[in-house]
Amino acid sequence: MFRNFIHIIKSLFFFLSVILIKRKYDVVFYYPQHFNRGKKNENQFFKRLLLSCDSNNISYIVFEEPDFTIKSNRNSKATPFDFIYLLVILLRKLFNSEMTTQLKDQKIGGFIAKVFFRQFHFKNYITLSQSMLSLFRGINSHAILYDLQHGIIHSNKKHYLINGVAESNLVENDANLLLTGESYKNILTVNEKSDYFQNHTLVIGSDSSCESTIHEKFNKNILITLQFTHDHTAYENNILLKELSDFIASVKADVNLYLKHHPRFNNEVDLSEILELSNVKMAPIDINECFTLCSLHATTYSTSTFEAALLGIPTVLLHSENEFNYFQKEFNYPLNFLIDEFDSIEFYQEKSKIIKDWSIAFYTPFNEPKFLNSLR
Repeated sequence: MFRNFIHIIKSLFFFLSVILIKRKYDVVFYYPQHFNRGKKNENQFFKRLLLSCDSNNISYIVFEEPDFTIKSNRNSKATPFDFIYLLVILLRKLFNSEMTTQLKDQKIGGFIAKVFFRQFHFKNYITLSQSMLSLFRGINSHAILYDLQHGIIHSNKKHYLINGVAESNLVENDANLLLTGESYKNILTVNEKSDYFQNHTLVIGSDSSCESTIHEKFNKNILITLQFTHDHTAYENNILLKELSDFIASVKADVNLYLKHHPRFNNEVDLSEILELSNVKMAPIDINECFTLCSLHATTYSTSTFEAALLGIPTVLLHSENEFNYFQKEFNYPLNFLIDEFDSIEFYQEKSKIIKDWSIAFYTPFNEPKFLNSLR
């Protein structure tokens, strides 16, 4: 609680200073706290974009949205948005409940702009998970708004595209998507009923595509990235838990299994019995350490399947009874083999190359000129 109070005070002083001191930025970066997943509590998704801004004299500020329900650390290099965030939460309760969420936040943004952002100017806004799009549209109706892709996108992806209709939070804020690969753009444009994504998506690539192969053979260590979050119903989480238990039971005792929670895991399931098994351990916090440790990956539908593929690490997909088999249905994941088959060094290396080639269509090399040209 004390730590939260400190950030609230820092945030308050910053925004009070903005009332008096003029600040002008080319780009505002904004993200929720749970994206601090790097070794130094960095937001890895913004890292390459910030480096590009630094090397091209593009001014920016990074705002971090607090999450008072989780224990993840704050990024010391980001400006805490706590004061405005709490103010927004309060104002949402006071505004007409019959308004759409987007309209309500736009009006709140207009109010905040007149009070705290009168001396604060920016041209572009880049966020993650579409956070505060409506608020910043209300703060600046002329800014270009972007949502940076941070996970997988499929043809019926919540917050992007449902039954062929583009998400209202994007449409009503005239927001654009910055994507990692052409294959993701194709999924959106082919499955939409309008041309919104055709005109509001830009493929800028990803640094992840530059990784090299780090394993030459199966080393008897498997990373299992879990999907237990509050986004699922209790029924869905229980199905995922049963499938995890069944998978672990099928693995030989000489194989070590390292479990890695989803970043938003909040004790939705009890894994105590599974963790009592001698060959089951918790994985390192840093995903890069996980991939260095483990030469095979297993999951239901984690984005880490792509991260692993870019490093040449094959994934064993846990077949789900729910509609979570995106990698087979939409991404055409090219492998479907049992763990024992990877014992062969030649087999492992052959499949490693296949999935590395497959992943490039989804995660192309970062295109700095494209990114820079997207900025006003």
